[in-house]
Parts: sequence; C-alpha cells; structure tokens
Amino acid sequence: MPLPRPTTARPLCGLAFVLCLVLAGKGASSSPAGPGPSAPPAPSVKVTGAEQIKHGVEGAVDLTLPGTVGRAVIEFSYPGEVLDLSAFRDLAVQVQNGSDAELDVLVSGTSSRKDDYTKRVETRFLVRPGEHTALHVFMVRPALPKDHAFVRRLGDLYAFPWGHQSHWRHLDAAAIVRVTVEVTWHGARSGQTLRLKHPVGLAEYSVDPARLDTLAFPLVDELGQDCGKTWPGKAEDAAELRADAGQDQALVAATKGPRAGRSRFGGDLGSPPRAATGFFRVEKIDGRWWFVDPEGHLFWSLGINGAGTSSTTRVKGREHLFPKAVRDREELDHYTDNVKAKHDPANWRGDHAEVSIARMLSWGFNTAGAWSMDDMTASRRIPYSLIVHVGYQHIAENKKIADPYSAEFKNDLENNLASLAALHGNSPWLLGVFIDNELDWRGGTELVAQILRSSPRTPARQALVAFLRQRHPTLAALNQAWGSEFDSFENVRPHSGPDVPGAYLKDLEDFLALYVDTYFAACARAMDKHFPRHLYLGCRFHVWNPVVTAAASRHCDVVSVNAYRYGVAGFSIHTVVDKPILIGEFHFGTRDYGVWGVGLTWAADSRNQADLVHAYLSDALRHPQIVGAHWFQWSGQAVTGRYDGENFGVGLVSIVDRPVVSLVEAFTAVSDELYDYRRSPRPTRIGSPPPPRPAGEK
Repeated sequence: MPLPRPTTARPLCGLAFVLCLVLAGKGASSSPAGPGPSAPPAPSVKVTGAEQIKHGVEGAVDLTLPGTVGRAVIEFSYPGEVLDLSAFRDLAVQVQNGSDAELDVLVSGTSSRKDDYTKRVETRFLVRPGEHTALHVFMVRPALPKDHAFVRRLGDLYAFPWGHQSHWRHLDAAAIVRVTVEVTWHGARSGQTLRLKHPVGLAEYSVDPARLDTLAFPLVDELGQDCGKTWPGKAEDAAELRADAGQDQALVAATKGPRAGRSRFGGDLGSPPRAATGFFRVEKIDGRWWFVDPEGHLFWSLGINGAGTSSTTRVKGREHLFPKAVRDREELDHYTDNVKAKHDPANWRGDHAEVSIARMLSWGFNTAGAWSMDDMTASRRIPYSLIVHVGYQHIAENKKIADPYSAEFKNDLENNLASLAALHGNSPWLLGVFIDNELDWRGGTELVAQILRSSPRTPARQALVAFLRQRHPTLAALNQAWGSEFDSFENVRPHSGPDVPGAYLKDLEDFLALYVDTYFAACARAMDKHFPRHLYLGCRFHVWNPVVTAAASRHCDVVSVNAYRYGVAGFSIHTVVDKPILIGEFHFGTRDYGVWGVGLTWAADSRNQADLVHAYLSDALRHPQIVGAHWFQWSGQAVTGRYDGENFGVGLVSIVDRPVVSLVEAFTAVSDELYDYRRSPRPTRIGSPPPPRPAGEK
C-alpha cells in the first residue's frame, strides 16, 4: 500500500459497546428508526479441543480447558435459519475467561457454506486472565454504488459514518451461516473454564441517505480534523501545534542515537558479531535468517512505511466538506500543512525530519521503509529502504503488471535505478531496494491467458507466440495439441469451453514460468549493475502463485510480502531457493482517532490494536525466515480520504502530527525485547503476563 496507492479496506468498537452487550441478546437497533428487538436463531454448536460442560447457562457455551497448553475450536453454525445481523456494524461474541492464561482468540464469520475466504470477516483478540469482555468483529460490506447519496455527498470513500466500510472480501451480514471461535492458550491450569455467549450483533450500522442531514458542514476544521467528534490528541487550533514543537525539540535534544544495546545501525550488540562488509547483507544462522548490518551485527528490521510523509485529499467537487478559506484548492495535504504550522517556516522540513528521526529512534524503530521522506534517507542516522516504480505496461485488462519483454520496461528500470544509484549507491545505511509494489500476478495461468487476449503489438504476446512456435513446429501441431482450429500463430487466443486440454495448460504454465523468471532476472541484473553491494528486496507481493514466488526466490536476495493478516505464525510461500522474507506492509486500524475507516486488517479499539501489534510481531520474530516487518503507515489518513478514497486510522501519528500513544507504546514494548525474543523465542507473545506459578510455589 504505497503512499499514495489504491487498495482496499476494514473496522471497530468502543467501551460503550461492551456495556450494550447486556442488551445484545434481546437485539439492538441499527438506528433510532431501526428494527425492533428480535431473538437471533439458536445455533448448532460443535466443540473440539476442550470439554463442553453440560447444563450450562442458556445461550452460552461453557468449556473446561483440558491442560496447560491447548487449542480449542468452537463452531456456531446455522443450518436452517441464517443469522441476520444486517442491522448491525459488528458481529460479537462475549467471552468470560475463567483461567489463569491469556487467551489468543480468532473470531470469524462467514456467509457462504462453500467460499470461506472471500465471504468472511475475522479479528484476533487477546483476552486477559479473568477478563469478561465482548469481542467485536467488524463486518465489512460491498462498495456502495456510485450514485448512492453517501458517495455523491461525501466522495468515493472506503468508509462512511454509521459503520459502512467496503472491502473486496466481505460477508453478507444478512445471511451468516457460521461463526467460528479459535482459542489458544499457554499457562492455564487443568480444569479451568471458559464461557462463550452465542454470537450477536452490536453497534449501529446504517446507509440511510436521510442520515446525511444530521451531519454538520464543513465536515472538517482548518487542521483537517472531523468537527463532529472528539478523541484523545485532537487539537483545538494551530497554536496548540506550535506548543507541541517545544516538546518535539526536547525529544530531539535527548535522542542521540539508537537505544541501548544497539549498534549505530540499530543492530544487536548482544550477539557475537559476524563478518562486516560495510553494507547490509543476509545470513542464515542456526536455522534462522537475519539481516547483518554493515558492522557485522545481527539486525531485524522494524520499520515504518512513508516515515515523515503523508498523502493528499481532494477538495475540488467536495468544497462543502472543507472550511471556506481552502475551498479554492484542488487538493490539500493537511498533515504537511500542520507540520509547517508547527515549525519555523524557514526550516520546517529540516525540523520535521529531525523530529521524525528522533521519534523513530526513541520508539525503537530501526528502518525507514518505502516512500519515506528524502531528508530521512539522507540523514545517515537510520537505515532505510528505497522503492523503484517501473511503469506498468497494461496487458489486456491487467493494468498493474510489468512486461519484461518491452523496451519501455527495460528503459524505465535502467533509468530509475541509475538515478537512485547516483544518490544512494555508496550508502551503508541502505538496507536494500524494492522494485515494484503489489503487481497483479493473478492466480494460475490467468496472466498468460490475458497475454493471449492482448494486442498483437504487446511485446509479451510476441514472446508468447515465439515460445509456442518453438514448442509446436507447425500450426497443425499446435491445433492438434490444443484441440483448436487457429488459422495462424498470430491469431492464437485463450481456450474457451469446459474441457481444457492438458497440453494447453502445460504451455501456459511453462510460459508463465518463463515470463516471471524473465522479469525477476532483469531486475536482478539491473541491481547487480547499479547497486552491486546492496540487497534486492523483491516486488512486495500481495497476491501470488507458486510459479511466481519460486522465480522470486531464484533472483531476489530477500522475498518481500505485504501481509495484511492477523498473524504470520506458520506463514509460507513456495520457493525453490531458501531465502529470507521481509514483510513490506502490515497494519491494524481503529476509528478511535477521528476517522471512519480502519484499514485492511482492523482492530476493535486502541487496546486491541496494541495487542495485535504485540501478537503479530511476536509471530514474525518466532518465524525463522522472517527478517523484518514494516508498519503501514506513518501518518493517519484524512477522514475525507486520500486520492483513492482510503480513510483509515492506521497512523503512528495523527493528522496533526501527534503520536498515537497506545500504538507507539506497543511498538516500543516490542523493540524492548526485539533481539532477546528473536534469539530465544517463546510461545507467548511479547508483553503477555507471565504464567502463574504452580500451586504452593513461592
């Protein structure tokens, strides 16, 4: 998810909704004019991994945990009458943890009995020992039509007030067929109990156009903040921001370098040094991959995408959302404007860079990720990565793919790397270079089918025709193998019909392997030419298939993946050469700080967000192949949305450049244990309470 970049979305709850849980079993209204109370259907319950206690409370499932360590799965299914939660924002399950262990809980719901991936929502939670709470899973919906009143009035946003957020992966909230609760624990005493209430709907959801009349306009103030809400860290005016600058400068003065126990590059001083090469490299040690910093110290990359930067929001055509003073602008970058207001106008950029670097170092980050500000990458104070965007060549309907056979691709790759190498080619602070981001590799052989459907002038199609000519010496041989009747190689098109010949599939699979190998090999050669001492970090996968990842493993020094998921324990991709993995992007968003949307993976609230950071990064640090993870992103997005409509609460700092305290504290806690935990991982997450002592032990 670059800054900027198109993508998709997700959401959340607050403490007040926990109080509503008492009423939830009787039904909760979606709006003042919403539906009246109605009892949800009773589910069929299946339990594995724990013993269900009979004669429990009606509407609840009581379980006995069988041992100190375990995993239980509780499945609520609706084989007859589906669970209709269309009037609600959240799917919720109440949990009462009667054990001494922290529970790691994944709650998911699906509206399909066959497609449990695209018709699914989920959220992960950490439930403390003895805690009694409601677990809210935000239910994302399909995108609203372009002519919907919300879209016409507010813009083509991912998220709107009253609980609507779109995502390509969503369920039908009116037809939920199954809710699954997966519970993992470490440290419970045998025989301790757990209670789960039947799933219910909570919190308001509405897309009623009449609700727009309750909004006050302008929607945002001169700082870009929602006028109709309050939250921790909301600023009253620009004078408050100027006062913040004094605290910022105190932090700059107090931050001289990385935290104690770290090398000047942020590497681990607690491990015996390895060979120092003057540049970052990777090495596998005792079964675990690591970066090694230029001085030979082990390094695990804890980074931030877009460090110090932000994105714009569109004004033109939506002038009524903004104060009169800015309505003549086409677009606004509220974050940058607020940073300028904080600092000396003559040196705001330098001051902002100093503050941002000091924050990163004091919070325990050791890498400025992709799209970070130039002043930071030039500072020689914190390692950084670069990203090269090679122009997309647009193959048929695939608008986000490179054509490695085209002169345009080769020239763009060469020129971009050459210009960056002039500035960064000798820098020991450069962790490595990403080339491209989230290319649309598609599944199976669909990319090759699109190449066949593309124009005869497309270089990739010309390469495919040459490949087919070489494999099938005559057109008759091709037609016989494919069961086709083409009149020339130039007119070959994708197979249509139910019975796909094996020879056809084999040809497409083999050309896909050649295509992706050509792409990654070209990138690797260009890196060897322009950045011979630096790491090629790959293309930041977000969709892939085994053929593509296998090729990446042959040519990349590090395979990068943007992994928007709730955990990476057991994460794997198909490779043919053992290579380390870098998580280029991840996040968990909330609406606790004045925005409507929450991100591609979402948290129920700020506490859950902090817990998810702990759990996800603990998974990553335990994983032998993962060598780093970079949070997306530095600054929170505008409630009015960036250029593509994303309006997510995922920033480490808010739109007025104030730290999101609970999120910063979560990353700092991870950084405190970063290298100790990587060297000696444990099954419980960073920041978890210690397990209780056995009875009688002092």
